[in-house]
Formats: sequence, structure tokens, C-alpha cells
Amino acid sequence: MELKDYQQTVLDTLTLYLDALKTQQTRANKIKQANAQETDPDLIRPVPDFPQEAWASLWQAGKLPPARKNIPFSPRVDGIGQSVPSVCFKIPTGGGKTVLAASAVSKIQSQWLQRNTGFVLWIVPNESIYTQTIKALRNREHPYRQILDRASAGRTKIIEKLDRLDQRDVDHHLCVMLLMLQSANRETNKSLKLFRDRGNVHGFFPSADDVLEHAGLF
Repeated sequence: MELKDYQQTVLDTLTLYLDALKTQQTRANKIKQANAQETDPDLIRPVPDFPQEAWASLWQAGKLPPARKNIPFSPRVDGIGQSVPSVCFKIPTGGGKTVLAASAVSKIQSQWLQRNTGFVLWIVPNESIYTQTIKALRNREHPYRQILDRASAGRTKIIEKLDRLDQRDVDHHLCVMLLMLQSANRETNKSLKLFRDRGNVHGFFPSADDVLEHAGLF
């Protein structure tokens, strides 16, 4: 599938950012390792925020999109305070968001994660787009699915929110779960079904009564 010039420009910019992220993450990890071996507290170095350093390197090189070059970096952290990379595409209506999303997954898998397997949560805004997207992604002849299959070495697994999910699926496939944005709100009893306990998710955490295994997670 041939991309339009502006679509290729978007992906080229993503490529630059992923390269910078990998460089800065490697540097941050080296500092972490050195700190772990250091016995003198005065010699421990602060670990840099590698997504911010990657952003700064693109800014200094004049590689940020023109619309973003004067906007400060917006940090993201996970539940334990670790820096998390974040990127957003701003594409006009009809600009090919789905093909860019599939292509971005491919680049993130190959350049950043450097693996063919994993889990992708793909969120769409409404039922119409949900239906179109899941139909396309389940069709092995569709260009969107073919992009994902190249990223996964042919081991793409398209799932919905109530489908069974096992750790082994994520270990051996690129699992793409589609979710409609409306189903993630907490306004109605129907939407709250998303948050109910599920008995068909297995292998991601130790069994509830395995105290030692739970302790080893932290």
C-alpha cells in the first residue's frame, strides 16, 4: 500500500523519535546499572527522563513538527512513577488514521520494542468505525491487516474486549484488542460491564493464594 506524502512525513517523524528514544533509553539504563553498583551515595547520578531527552534532541536538531516546536514537553509516568513515552498523531478527517495507526504499530514493534509479539489496545470513537476497523483487521487480504502481519511475522491475533486472553497469546502473537471509546465510560450500567471481573484472562499474575509469587512482583 503506497502512502501519501504527508502520511510518509508523519511516519518519518515517528521514526526519528523512536530512534532518539532508543538512544536515550540506552543511556538512562547505563546510568541505572552504574548506580546499582555504586557504593558511595555521593557518586550516584540522577537518571534522566529519557522521553524528555529524546524530545529535546529532536527540538535541538530542528526535527519536531512545526506545530509542536514551541510547545513544551508533556511528561507521562506510569503507576510507579517511571517515565513512559507518548506520541500523538494529528491527522485531518479522511487523512488515513487507520493506515497510519497500523504502520505506527509496526514501527514501534520493530524499532522500539524490537519484537514481533505483544499487546496493542486499539480504541475507536464509535460503533461505525469499530465495525469497519475490525472487519478490515480480520481480513488477511486487507492492507491494514497485512501491515500488522508484517510486524508480527504473520502471528497477528485480533480480539475483542470479552474474548479469552492468555499470557501465552501475548508471548507468541501480536494481540490487537479493539475497544470502542463509548464502552469505556462509566455512565451507564451497560458500559460498566467493561469493568466487571472476567474469568477468561489468565497467566498475567500469580494465583490469588500464591503469596510468594505476588511478593516477587515488587
